[in-house]
Amino acid sequence: MKHPPQNLHQRLRRANHPRLWLLAGLALSFIPHLPRLPLLIIAPSVALLVWRLAHELALVALPGRFVRGLLTVLALAITFTAYHTLFGREAGVGLLVVMSCLKLMEMQQPRDITVVVGLGYFVVATVFLFDQSILIGLYMMLVVVVLTTALTAFNRGTAQPPRWLNLRQAGQMLLQAAPIALLLFLLFPRIPGPLWNLPDDSTAAGTGLSDSMSPGKISQLSNNNAVAFRVQFDTKPPPATLRYWRGPVFTYFDSKTWSNPDHQRRPGAPYQQPGFRAAGTATDYTVTLEPHQQRWLFALDLPSRLPLRSTLSREFELISKSPVYQLRRYDMQSYTDYQLDPASPPDQFRYLQLPNNAAPRARQLARQWRNRFANDADIMQQALQYFRQQPFYYTRKPPLMPGDPVDEFLFDRQRGFCEHYASAFVVLMRAARIPARVVTGYLGGETNPLGDYFIVRQSDAHAWAEVWLSGQGWVRVDPTAVIPPSRVEDSQDLQRIAPEAALTLAPPGWATRAWRQLGFGVDNMNHYWNQWIINYNDQQQMALLSGLFSYLGLKNIDWRDMVGVLAGGVTLVLVALALPLLRFRRRRRDAITAIYTRFCRKLARRGLSRNPAEGPQDFALRAILALPGNASAIVDISRRYQQLRYAPRPPTDGLRHFRSAVRRFRP
Repeated sequence: MKHPPQNLHQRLRRANHPRLWLLAGLALSFIPHLPRLPLLIIAPSVALLVWRLAHELALVALPGRFVRGLLTVLALAITFTAYHTLFGREAGVGLLVVMSCLKLMEMQQPRDITVVVGLGYFVVATVFLFDQSILIGLYMMLVVVVLTTALTAFNRGTAQPPRWLNLRQAGQMLLQAAPIALLLFLLFPRIPGPLWNLPDDSTAAGTGLSDSMSPGKISQLSNNNAVAFRVQFDTKPPPATLRYWRGPVFTYFDSKTWSNPDHQRRPGAPYQQPGFRAAGTATDYTVTLEPHQQRWLFALDLPSRLPLRSTLSREFELISKSPVYQLRRYDMQSYTDYQLDPASPPDQFRYLQLPNNAAPRARQLARQWRNRFANDADIMQQALQYFRQQPFYYTRKPPLMPGDPVDEFLFDRQRGFCEHYASAFVVLMRAARIPARVVTGYLGGETNPLGDYFIVRQSDAHAWAEVWLSGQGWVRVDPTAVIPPSRVEDSQDLQRIAPEAALTLAPPGWATRAWRQLGFGVDNMNHYWNQWIINYNDQQQMALLSGLFSYLGLKNIDWRDMVGVLAGGVTLVLVALALPLLRFRRRRRDAITAIYTRFCRKLARRGLSRNPAEGPQDFALRAILALPGNASAIVDISRRYQQLRYAPRPPTDGLRHFRSAVRRFRP
């Protein structure tokens, strides 16, 4: 009776190595999903992985069919509990992860193993639904190598092959596939826009600004350093104080939340455009927008050009005709010196609307200003002076305001962030019968010193106001900009809303500078990765192929030409890959024949010549009868020869052992 090994090292040596490779690949494929998966999904998935590993180490048994059925029902239940649905991107990935781990509980037959490896490849693909950065691409390439190593090990059929042989063979297979993958990437005809869309996730909010604003929304983005978009200027960039990136505009207030009824309109529905007078020179630039699952496009205030597949609202919002599910790059032109709708008065109901019960103390203050000042511009300056003189503080951690948020902010708390100031300012203006609206977007952005572009992060999210003044039109007013620098609590906020005052701050230490430089380097790699790989669309493909075809003397290419070039390129690559393999096999077969011929010559010197029509097995039987003392050596050499010549999967090191056996043979 065999006793099980007593320690972990011995158990690992006796474990099935292909299955260990598979478990490692599956676990590695789950890691990028861990930050976005709920604990209800992570905990059972890790438990199932550990269970299967313990089984491979002969510590526990796998569950029976009834228990597996219960686990499947439980997996569906916890997925529905976590996401309140089984459909959509987030819920679909969560269900895929936990079901992949459940499949490990019944993985016994080759078919089961193939299914699990396929699920691992599919998990790798789902990672790119959330993150397409170069670091994730390199990491997932490593995961593919590990999963392919597991597949190679299972097909080889030996539990403990020579050291790193399966890994080396998997790497060779992927390297051989790389040229074909490159040709498909460059030449396969691309369809404008995404080929498919996932169902919308009602439970998963996209990172970025939303179609409403209430205290707390932008503060949640203020500590998020994720990239919102990158900007490359073709002309001189405007100063930091003018880099307002326009996003959603809000016109309706219900005493708690700002919104815009137009945001519920059908995408692409026509708007009545306001007037626009540009002054100065235009600023040309290119925006590379990260996916945020919403329809907002961002542009320097004020945009004068429409990107493809987008529309412009009456508030000069750039709105995509479909949600931004993938990286989007568009060329823009804006004027930072402009007059917006100066000729005709705006809709009074739309821009003076306030709930009857909202902000009674703010209304009273605004009426006092209206009684003192006849000019709207003077009232606006009085409101800014109020923020400047009263003890208002700019903070990312404002106190709770459970009552009326405007009155509590203006008269009681006097601590808040940009949306508190913008909301309160617009309420004051409307109470004084001055048309006003809230504008959200981003402010500033930092230059990447390692690349010629600006980075605008989610932490740069900002809210400001626009007031309509007779003869001037809509005028941008940023009430947070009047807060004295001494009352701005965070240095990052000071750099964004008062860059001149931030120059007086102490410079960061060497460790902070080194960390920032590393971050800039990684972002620079991601920038070029986005430009040349992720954003390789139909226009870039046609430009590349047009240049290639014109160099060859051809013009007016279409998709038929692209398919023809693709087919020809793939054929050439396959031929180039096949020729060395065929040559290697022929050399190997010739080497096997030469070694066996040497064996036959040794027997011929003892009078045992092989007949031309005599097979290796018959010849071995005749030689054994003539030389019974060499029977074991003759059987061993003949067996090795037949394995190398006729077995579907001959041993990798069989040729070396065959040569050594013939060399030692002394008839």
